[in-house]
Amino acid sequence: MKALRHVLFLITAIPFRTWGQQPVDPAFAAALQAKIDSCVNVYALPGISVGLLLPEDRYWRGASGVAHRYTLQPMDTSLLFQQASVTKLFTAALVMQLVDEGLVELDDTVGEFLQPIEHVPSGVRIRDLLRHRSGIADHLGNPAVANAWLLSPNVIWNPGGAIAVFGEEPSGVPGVSFAYSNPNFILLGMIIEEVTGVDLATALRTRISEPLGLEDTFLRPADPLDGALVPGWSSLSVPNAYTDDMTGFLSPAFSSMVGGAGALVSTPWDVVRFTEALFTGEVVPLALVDTMCITTSVGLGANTTGYGYGTMRYSFGGVTYHGHSGDINGFTQLTVHQRTAGVTLTISINRNNAPRGPIAAALLQVITAQLAVGLSAIPTDEEDLLFFPNPVDETLYVMGSGPLRYQLFDASGRDVLVGKALDAQTAAIDVSVLAPGHYLCLVERNGVSRAFQTIMVE
Repeated sequence: MKALRHVLFLITAIPFRTWGQQPVDPAFAAALQAKIDSCVNVYALPGISVGLLLPEDRYWRGASGVAHRYTLQPMDTSLLFQQASVTKLFTAALVMQLVDEGLVELDDTVGEFLQPIEHVPSGVRIRDLLRHRSGIADHLGNPAVANAWLLSPNVIWNPGGAIAVFGEEPSGVPGVSFAYSNPNFILLGMIIEEVTGVDLATALRTRISEPLGLEDTFLRPADPLDGALVPGWSSLSVPNAYTDDMTGFLSPAFSSMVGGAGALVSTPWDVVRFTEALFTGEVVPLALVDTMCITTSVGLGANTTGYGYGTMRYSFGGVTYHGHSGDINGFTQLTVHQRTAGVTLTISINRNNAPRGPIAAALLQVITAQLAVGLSAIPTDEEDLLFFPNPVDETLYVMGSGPLRYQLFDASGRDVLVGKALDAQTAAIDVSVLAPGHYLCLVERNGVSRAFQTIMVE
């Protein structure tokens, strides 16, 4: 095996991130909230929690539904979620940090770092693990694994020992074909520990969570949870039922077995901030982010079109996003980033088998529409324009040097009223025909300058 190659001062290479963010416009927020409320109802979800980051440091956090099906405790954005395979995105980022530091190469093999593990070929390369092309069978599909989680929940497993006990012989040839397999990232977590000389939870905390200011991100079972963990709803006996709290099932035994493949616990807000930081080059250099995003087309469903080096590729509305999803009993997760538009979205649902693809598509449609009409814009040079009264129930007046042209958009981004001022200085807009709610009034002056104002119609 290669000797330990950790260099402690490298741990502090990322500057501490500060967040000087501002919330999106109230009309934008209202549209997003209405959409997740609708998703909870349409898809019969217990609850959903969402984090959104946009260009110019704008953000939105929202929740809908309930955290607990029986007490009816409302969902809250501060609640922690089992992130399942979203963990893999964090693990891949740690590996790429080590690549950047020259401590690991993508063509290094498992045998160079780890003692022999039954069912794991020593010649499997790190790039094969990252791309799910190792050929290693996924032992987490063995029913005996779930029995161990359920019957011996407090047993802490050595991840490699669990692969040896529950695993099978490789099902493919390393480096050839894609086959999604959790041991790939369990082994990557073990390699990170060997190279850095600290456990995976410490590596994650010192290299990512602390530099980025992620205060609600933990790797179980090593990290105690500082916050409330939302119950995840499923059933171990009835298919497609979501009646039982999976907290006891997703035990320390579970998290110790899955390690770098699925042991992360976090809030959508922390995950969305990490996702943005990763894909904008704050966690690893952009050249290595580009490598992570080199994907091969694979059919994984839920708008997933490809897999790269620890990243999934998605298509929503014909636009490409990168990130990762996660599924485990009681939880459905998704985090994505659009590198051109700078949109980052994280969705956490406290039920497994939730339709994250359609939900993300619905939210991204709202986001795209809102950004297109500028709902998040803030007027800076139109201070002489007056909008009154606001709130309004019948007639909205807009006054300023003209001529003026106005448009009103509803919370979904659709224009509902268009007109021109009756004279050069005043526009009287009849809003009595509109349903109560938030609207955006866009005013063009002299056919050149534009100003925005959120209007509340009562």
